[in-house]
Amino acid sequence: MLFVLFALPAALVLAATVIGLVAHAVRRLREGGRPRLASPRPLALGTGFAATSAFLIFSHADLLYSPGMYGDKTCMARMGVRDYPDSHSYFPLSTVCGGVEIVPVWINPAVVALLALAAVTLAALPFAYVVRHSSARPA
Repeated sequence: MLFVLFALPAALVLAATVIGLVAHAVRRLREGGRPRLASPRPLALGTGFAATSAFLIFSHADLLYSPGMYGDKTCMARMGVRDYPDSHSYFPLSTVCGGVEIVPVWINPAVVALLALAAVTLAALPFAYVVRHSSARPA
């Protein structure tokens, strides 16, 4: 349930990263879109976008499909069967009611792909920073 407390700040971070990525793209288009050295800014924004998207998708799915305090109501709302879930796990997110998985199949791959994208862009960030600043002309 801590996900609820962090959902609004995560949504604000997601909005800020999207606005930052759009502003960066517009700026690049106005400059003519010439090839230039890697910039750390879009990588950092991409990391924030991917990580907060993964968090929001996971927290939304967890709120919808986890049994919580009233597990029988989860199965009733999602399948129409008033019964407690057969099993539940947080990662991979899974809730089985009456032998049927009620968590949509795209949730776990989307979260893993977004976390992998966040990890790759985060790992590339120091390299882009070094390349960007080591090739700068001395003043």
